[in-house]
Formats: sequence, structure tokens, C-alpha cells
Amino acid sequence: MIGAIIFVIVFVLFVLIGLAGIHLPIGDWLIQEYIPDITLTDYASLAEGIINGVIYGIIIWFAFSIAMMIYEKMRGPKEVVVKVENKTSK
Repeated sequence: MIGAIIFVIVFVLFVLIGLAGIHLPIGDWLIQEYIPDITLTDYASLAEGIINGVIYGIIIWFAFSIAMMIYEKMRGPKEVVVKVENKTSK
């Protein structure tokens, strides 16, 4: 569940960076290579931001998931205590 929150935060951050006009490598390259007509419109920065948000969001979410998995393995197994009460019926 926390991985989804990480993805959404990173996605929004990169969309905002794209809207600010900062050109990051993956989105800029994909737009130039595959959708060159969109560079003539006002939506180029939005499209670049969405592409970067999805790609970098997945990369960071994946890295976070691996780090959490390693952290959980380093902590060891969790102890579970089960308390059983013996009730006798009359």
C-alpha cells in the first residue's frame, strides 16, 4: 500500500517538473523520437511530465519495494503471541 503512495507522490512531482519546463532525459527523448508533432503544441510539457512521471514513478516504486523487502529480511521473523483463554461452560 505504501508503494502506491510513493508512486503517486513521484508521479505528481515529475508532472509538476515537466509543467515547469524542465526537460528530463527519458520523456524528452520519447517525445522527440515518437511524437514530434506534439512539440508544436502547448501540451508538450504536460505529455513529457506524464511520461516522466510514469517511468520514474515505476523505477522509484520498484527500488522502494526492493529496499523494503531487504529491510524486512534483515529484521528477521516477527514474533506472534497468541493468548488462549480456557472458558468452561456450565
